[in-house]
Amino acid sequence: MTKINPHFQKLKREYIFPIIEQKLADLKNAHPSAKIVNLGIGDIAKPLAPTIIEAICKAAQEMGTIEGLHGYPPSTGYHFLKEAIVKQEYANLGISHEEIFISDGANSDTSNIQELFDQECSVGITDPTYPVYLDTNILAGRNSFIRLLPCLEKNHFCPSLPDLHCDLIYLCTPNNPTGVAMTREKLKCWVDYALKNNSILLVDNAYSAFVTSPDVPRSIFEIEGAREVAIEFRSFSKSAGFTGMRCAYTVLPKSVTANLAGSKVSLHNFWNKRQSIKSNGVAYPVQRGAEAALTSAGLAETQAQVQEYLKEAKTLLEGLRKMGYVCYGGIDSPYIWWKTPSSQKSWEFFDLLLEKCHLISVPGSGFGLCGEGFVRFSAFTTSEITQAALERISKL
Repeated sequence: MTKINPHFQKLKREYIFPIIEQKLADLKNAHPSAKIVNLGIGDIAKPLAPTIIEAICKAAQEMGTIEGLHGYPPSTGYHFLKEAIVKQEYANLGISHEEIFISDGANSDTSNIQELFDQECSVGITDPTYPVYLDTNILAGRNSFIRLLPCLEKNHFCPSLPDLHCDLIYLCTPNNPTGVAMTREKLKCWVDYALKNNSILLVDNAYSAFVTSPDVPRSIFEIEGAREVAIEFRSFSKSAGFTGMRCAYTVLPKSVTANLAGSKVSLHNFWNKRQSIKSNGVAYPVQRGAEAALTSAGLAETQAQVQEYLKEAKTLLEGLRKMGYVCYGGIDSPYIWWKTPSSQKSWEFFDLLLEKCHLISVPGSGFGLCGEGFVRFSAFTTSEITQAALERISKL
């Protein structure tokens, strides 16, 4: 009989979103007229910028002609988008267009990158964090080689260097869900660790557009030595509203190496081969839209949207703190990490907010064991919804 991958049985993390959907359905059945305020979803709340729409439409019309016909795109992305990314994001960081790999999302890339490495590579994963890092490595058979790196109040939600060696380390900064970004000093410690221990940093930087603090780098490659040990993942999803369009990229310098049969080899060619085998690329109109997002007009429009999201985050953060609650994040990130009052469990406080305020959050326990005792709010919303949420919370 055909056998299923046995590692699926090792996935112990609770899948919170089906539970949230069921609790929401139960509330609506009990209170059909209830007006639900949703601060749980990490999706965009604003339409695509005009410059992006114009570029996508133009590209689609172009494909309606013989001269402008585009079939399968290059598996690693069109040259025009890679050049635009290098010019806008990496001009002074020594990154070339050949080191940019276009994909359909940072979720895909952070899931797939582990395929390059041996099954027995030890993996450091922050806790709490985006669940895909842990789940994909468990499915790959590395359950016994995973080291959790706690992100707690006492270390300001920035992971400490591991006591045991890690071959691979996942870092998410600014972090989802805590909303806390790692400073230049903290990242330098990790780069130094990787250089000393022949480790590789897998840096999820999907929220780089939200960075406002001067001591927080916009890219890991601002840190000296990072081009030897780091792979960076970026996305247009939140910076340009592409959650429904799907476009992202991985930056893998040719100078990042790993061991193969006793010799150091560049990972660049292996990732290129992996993408060429398993990806048919990202649609031409979508890549033209991403290119437009990096023009001066596109940047003005998308950065204005990012600033509006950050404004909502600041309003939520300050509003909750004025009520006496303990909250983190919301400065370099669209997420608020709210410590539950009276040491309530995450799900207990989630239920309280849902039942008393008709307000949806995300239980922190869904992001890891160290997320217990917190809930996450998303600032991908409008000022009207933000004010409604704070008004309801004030009546608790």
